[in-house]
Amino acid sequence: MRNIVILAGGYGLDTRNASAVRALGLAQMIQSLGYQVIVMGKFKSPPAAARSPDGLEIDGVMCRDIQRPIVDRSCVSYVVSADPLVQVVDEQGADRVLAVLCYNYPARGAWSMIRQARRRGIAPILDCTEWYGWEGRKILRNLWRLAGVTIRMRVLTRLAGNVSCASRWFQAHVARQHTVLWPFVLDTTRPEWQRSPAPDPARRAHLVYSGSPGMGMHKDRLPVMIASLARLAAEGHDFRISVAGITEAQYLQTMPGHRDQLDRLGGRLQFLGRIPHADSLTLLRSADFSVFFRQPNRVSNTGFATKYVEAATLGVPVISNPTSDIPLYLRDGENGIMARSIVDADVDDALRRAICLTPEERAAMVAACRAENPFDMRALQREAREFLENLRGLR
Repeated sequence: MRNIVILAGGYGLDTRNASAVRALGLAQMIQSLGYQVIVMGKFKSPPAAARSPDGLEIDGVMCRDIQRPIVDRSCVSYVVSADPLVQVVDEQGADRVLAVLCYNYPARGAWSMIRQARRRGIAPILDCTEWYGWEGRKILRNLWRLAGVTIRMRVLTRLAGNVSCASRWFQAHVARQHTVLWPFVLDTTRPEWQRSPAPDPARRAHLVYSGSPGMGMHKDRLPVMIASLARLAAEGHDFRISVAGITEAQYLQTMPGHRDQLDRLGGRLQFLGRIPHADSLTLLRSADFSVFFRQPNRVSNTGFATKYVEAATLGVPVISNPTSDIPLYLRDGENGIMARSIVDADVDDALRRAICLTPEERAAMVAACRAENPFDMRALQREAREFLENLRGLR
């Protein structure tokens, strides 16, 4: 009986990066349907258990080291080969494996995985949440990455036949394939997703940005937010803004012209640098608003912001702009604040409206946010079951 599903990718399993949060959430949901799940990801210092048949249990999920899943066997990198996956498939028994899901795999590795899965009668699934754009000034690197992601999104999705999507925008681009929409899935009964008491709505607003703003800060437009808050500070508005994931020195290295803006914000702004994922969730629980802005384009519309998922799950209103499927969840003025765009006037308006809410209005917004839990895995179990029971490529 085929009842094993393997999830593989560059998940930072020990650092709990966004991809690892996605993988573990998907794994927990698939397990809840009666399947056995193995997650293969990265470890900075792999524990011995992660290279053993029993695996290392993380959040109730068996996890293996994708760089070397079996301790006494070397393997070719998953970036260019299905070798790590094949080792685990053969170890478990190919006739027991239902599907192999690969998360944002490089084109060569994905092609190898699809071929090897087909040979063994296993259904290949591509989990596609990133469609890279041009980043930085390294021309050859950008050309290589763009070529690879284009092949993955336009060619390999067809060859795989099964595609996991994070947004309706991308799902429409692969409509001829067997697809499922999983923006994000969490087991919200777990301790890390428990909500704390709502903050005092009468205090000055505490805004939080937590994450990696990307190369040149092009993913999350952190400088757009900082510049806007500096203008609001100049207007005399009082608030706090905590920025986790980057230091002040790192910010100024990329944005040297923002020294005046940081000085204008003064004690309102605190840079925390990189912090563990558990600490970032603790910080988020203390916030009145989670804030991020993104340029609406192919890159932001393909995936779905982990920041939104975590904030909504913890009952924290979000301030953002329309990208991906966020407008399906964020209702402006009710459970969050939606900026019409990321031009200065619209960002100023959104942040000003949030900061100037009365205590009663802020309390009502938090209550509306906490009345929902749209990313709980139980809300997506039916779609997951239908997807897995109708996979293409099985034999």
